[in-house]
Amino acid sequence: MFKTRRSLFLATTILAAATLAGSTASAQQPTCLPGINTAFQAHAAAYTLVRNALSPRVPVFTALLGQVVDQATYQTLLTASRSLASSIPNGRLLVALPDGTVVVDTSKPDDPTNVLPQGNSYDHYQAKTVNENHNTRVAIMSAQQYPCGFGIESKLSSTTGNVESYVALRLGDQLDSVGTARLSTF
Repeated sequence: MFKTRRSLFLATTILAAATLAGSTASAQQPTCLPGINTAFQAHAAAYTLVRNALSPRVPVFTALLGQVVDQATYQTLLTASRSLASSIPNGRLLVALPDGTVVVDTSKPDDPTNVLPQGNSYDHYQAKTVNENHNTRVAIMSAQQYPCGFGIESKLSSTTGNVESYVALRLGDQLDSVGTARLSTF
């Protein structure tokens, strides 16, 4: 019986240690993409400008994106997007769903009659022809994947041909958001 108790105690101790080790590992997981602070410093002026313009408007864009059901509600989102983009030099705002479907891209023309191959309209959004899917863009992926809901990236844009500094913020809670807003400048 003593041997059984000792074996049970040893098994319980090992299980408790493994559980604590697992909890510690989970608690130490980063809330943002590892290295983001160092990367931020490389383009601090541009990232700060963009973040300061975008951050206070996250609740508005979360609500507007959640209300898009037709061209009229889409136009409200597009108007707010163009206003935000024009609030900073060379601003561009892209709003995407969590799966990367682009809803609005202010670098694209407005096309409410849906005659262009790509453009901003409810019909283009439904057809996924506002722009190509952006689910693999680093800033957007980071904003969606990490609890902090924040992502950055500086790269050559295949859409505009400019080296842009991007800040992406998740619109809603992690794993339950309506999408991502990504503002950039060059």
